[in-house]
Amino acid sequence: MSGRHAHRAANRRALLIFVLSLALLVTATGFVVGMLQGRFLRDDSNAKFQTELALLGELAIEPLLRSDYATVERLVDAWVQRRPEPMKIAAVTPNGYTLANAQNRDTVENTLAVDLPVEFNGRQLLTLHAITDVSAREQGVSTIARNAALTGALLVTVLGWVMWSILQRTAIRPLEDQVAAREQKERELQQRTGELESAIRELESFSYSVSHDLRTPLRAIDGFSLLLSEDYAAVLDPTAQQYLARTRAAAQRMGQLIDDLLGLAQMTHQGLHPTDIDLGALARDSLQRLAMTDPQRSVDIRIGEGLHAHADRQLMAIVLDNLLGNAWKYTSHRENARIEFDKHVREGQTVFFVRDNGTGFDMRYASKLFMPFQRLHGSDYPGTGIGLATVQRIIRRHGGQIWARAMPDQGATFHFTLPLTPAAAKLPA
Repeated sequence: MSGRHAHRAANRRALLIFVLSLALLVTATGFVVGMLQGRFLRDDSNAKFQTELALLGELAIEPLLRSDYATVERLVDAWVQRRPEPMKIAAVTPNGYTLANAQNRDTVENTLAVDLPVEFNGRQLLTLHAITDVSAREQGVSTIARNAALTGALLVTVLGWVMWSILQRTAIRPLEDQVAAREQKERELQQRTGELESAIRELESFSYSVSHDLRTPLRAIDGFSLLLSEDYAAVLDPTAQQYLARTRAAAQRMGQLIDDLLGLAQMTHQGLHPTDIDLGALARDSLQRLAMTDPQRSVDIRIGEGLHAHADRQLMAIVLDNLLGNAWKYTSHRENARIEFDKHVREGQTVFFVRDNGTGFDMRYASKLFMPFQRLHGSDYPGTGIGLATVQRIIRRHGGQIWARAMPDQGATFHFTLPLTPAAAKLPA
């Protein structure tokens, strides 16, 4: 009996140490998550603020060129007054004259400041000095994370105390209480499973909330552009109207991309929606949009025939937008730029490829090619380094593979397979 009691005492000590360690771990994790989330929100707010401020600068170019400073002042004031967060913007000309100075609060704390020059054809027209206060959002999220951590630690401690009491009672009735303790643990396991499922649902809800926050400024861009095109149609020339139309189209397309990427993040527990699609048509649409962004370029575009596949249409549009966008970007310094999208058959399997004669890259660094935020060309070309990582995830989600072959200054070729192609197998190769 003494040995049995010693064994039970050792189990109780082990359980106590485990519960205390878990409570400390939950608390520390909550504080770290709160700190990292606050930093993430600051970086996210900075990126969105700079993007939206850049759009304001673009909208101000046309009245600046017409020396319509009153319109610039109204535009800046309306933009600031419609912002929900405290904000202050001053529009200053290169000679130091302040065209507009607007703010939507009596005082604005300088938690985020941006100085954005507004240029046209290499000539600086204006500088937007903007400050905003994002501290409330950061503090709110950090406080929620810390409170959740403390609540979790308290729940862990209470649960440990309940388990300890059960183990103490099992010392009196060893056999019967062992069965009762096992049943109790099964119930606790079911409870934990339910809590994990609830946590997953909360994460999904948070993702949708973030997506909604991203779409809100896009709707504002689309709405303001529509108001400008309708209310100021008499003073806007056809070029300005075209710019507004392109701005609305870009905002609407970005909203669709946000939806697609949100769906991509949930692909681990949501099925694909494969259909028979024409990848060649998707490629032509993507290249047409690229050509509209730079109509002065002359690019030899070659798209093969019969580029059919059985895949998710929206996700494959993202794949081709990224691959063809990279080809367009990295051939921008070529006088005789060439971009090709076609397929070939290797060992009985259809292999699609996107080829260009651009800058290429050194194959020694190919292992970094599909890693998020890894860029082989530094700051020589624009981009965030997330596109190829997204492409790889979509291709793998379809059960396929993607790889690249290139040489410096001799172009690059990206190959990918789509095994989910039962319909394509019946078509001529």
